Amino acid sequence: MKHVRPGDVVYMTHHMSNCGEVVEVFYKSVRSSTGPGTFSKEMWVRFKSQLNGQIVTARRQDVTLQR
Repeated sequence: MKHVRPGDVVYMTHHMSNCGEVVEVFYKSVRSSTGPGTFSKEMWVRFKSQLNGQIVTARRQDVTLQR
C-alpha cells in the first residue's frame, strides 16, 4: 500500500470522477474489529474535490493515487 501525502492527487475508488488534491492526512483510533489481535490506527485523508470545491474526508482504503 502506498502512502498518501499532502499535495498528492487522489480519487474515490467507488466514484472515480470525484478527485482532488490531498489537504490533510490523519489517523483515527479503531474501536472494534472482526478479527483477532490488537487494534491499530486507521489512516484517513481529506482532499479538496474538483467536482464542487468541497473538502471530502475518506478512509485511505477508499481512495486511489492518481498517476
